[in-house]
Amino acid sequence: MRRRTLYVFVVVLLAVILSACSEESSSKIYSDVPTTVEDNIDTSTEDGLAVEEKYTGNGSAWGSALFVNSSKIYSNEIALVAAEMSKMAEDETGEGIKRIYSDYDIYACEIFNYGGNAAFAIGQDTLYIDGKDTTILVITARGTKTWQEAVGDLFKGWTFDEDKVHKFLGRSVWDNVYDFEEEIWKGIEEYIGKYPIIQTTENIKILVTGHSLGGAAANMVGARLTNALKEGHLWNSDATIDDIYVYTFGAIKVLTTDTSASSGYENIHNIYNYYDSYGPNGNQKSTNVSSIQAKFGHTELYYLKYDEDGENVWDSCNCHLMTNYIDALERQEGDDSFIKLACVSDEDYLYDDGGDNNDELENQDFLDTEEFIIEGSWKSIGNEGFGQAQPGAIVAFDGTHCNFFSPYDTYAIYKENGKWKLDCTSFLFSETLSFEVKIINENEIKIYYGSTCTTLERE
Repeated sequence: MRRRTLYVFVVVLLAVILSACSEESSSKIYSDVPTTVEDNIDTSTEDGLAVEEKYTGNGSAWGSALFVNSSKIYSNEIALVAAEMSKMAEDETGEGIKRIYSDYDIYACEIFNYGGNAAFAIGQDTLYIDGKDTTILVITARGTKTWQEAVGDLFKGWTFDEDKVHKFLGRSVWDNVYDFEEEIWKGIEEYIGKYPIIQTTENIKILVTGHSLGGAAANMVGARLTNALKEGHLWNSDATIDDIYVYTFGAIKVLTTDTSASSGYENIHNIYNYYDSYGPNGNQKSTNVSSIQAKFGHTELYYLKYDEDGENVWDSCNCHLMTNYIDALERQEGDDSFIKLACVSDEDYLYDDGGDNNDELENQDFLDTEEFIIEGSWKSIGNEGFGQAQPGAIVAFDGTHCNFFSPYDTYAIYKENGKWKLDCTSFLFSETLSFEVKIINENEIKIYYGSTCTTLERE
């Protein structure tokens, strides 16, 4: 009985912590909302739908310029807009997201499930892009708010019910995120039923965003839309992957693996603060919600230097809040100095939690040696990289430290079961990653993580 009581107490305590970390003070919910939106839209209606004149945008906050480039190209401006939406979505009534949609002149706003679990909003706008009126469909998923969502976040992988792990686009995903995504998909169908013009519009672009649990659900929605488009099942046959923009913030795990499905989902950008509590260096990183991988798409990681030596490193909430993400985005605006982590494709991890690297490892001629010295300087010369070892970068191994994964890893290189291994323990993330090393010769090596290969040449 005591053990059960203690268990219940721990569950409740952790749920409170998780829930608190996803909320902001209600007194701040309307703070920092852009107020530069111009009233340049005709709000008259026809058959219940807003009829607009050509809308040329309203400066940097929201406008046509945001959607000129391909969705595959990361845009700090879109990220800022998406972050504001995600922040304003996190209340109990939906008034916050309705207000910012209105401030951006996004009309036909519909909110779903506010007052309960899996809350989200859908709206639309018409922007004048490349000489054409273009419909912008906007979907914003709320982060964890209720205690049920918090418990679901924490225990989604702690189940003996095989039906609670779902197959989604050929991969296994966690049940709480799957259920949220299904709610959003039903909402999209309901929204299109109410505003059928979306199905017949010649030009459409879609923005999907969310934070925390909502970010994970947005990740799945974005993946489903992208996949439907690739298979010709999206309602608009003229749209391409370049037209579906997905930005998530501090998203919890989606996939049951610790690798990401990046191939074919280059339009999905998962953004993390350096010290997000549920990210790689946060004090909640050991909980089941935490992973900078386990997503569709790829990861951008923001570095807030003021957090490195401050108490925020151990703050259980601060670095996960949307206000902190907005701060990071504003600091990095126009600056490409944020850290890009490698995209790990997990095509050989389908329905599996791991496994050996792909057959490429076995089909090349590599040097089988019992001794190898990695110390020295190396240049990344391949087409893809990992962590700090991006193409063209210099990586140094000094016997104790290297800058392969993060700027100051400790490392160990050794041979195990006939294979060379490189273990890097990140100074930044308090995390150890294990790589397989294939030796071409003493001056050239290939380092594998999943199906990602980084080729290094000795300087």
